[in-house]
Amino acid sequence: MDRLADRSPDDGRRTLLQRLPRRNLRRALFLLLALLAVLAIKRSGGLRLGSLFDSMAPPPAPAPAYRLHVEPPAAAKPN
Repeated sequence: MDRLADRSPDDGRRTLLQRLPRRNLRRALFLLLALLAVLAIKRSGGLRLGSLFDSMAPPPAPAPAYRLHVEPPAAAKPN
């Protein structure tokens, strides 16, 4: 943390940018830029895992179609 800036005497007027701790400001700017980069990649549609796997693997075989034949139950015989 930047505690030395808190203990220093007030040496006149400082701008808002000068009052911000530099380490925290760098971290905040980095996180903001990283967030904007992720949003830009997501919006452009790049780096999709589906397209990556489709380019390496063969297409899947079509699923077999099954047809069930159901017979009605036998009629009950009277005793």
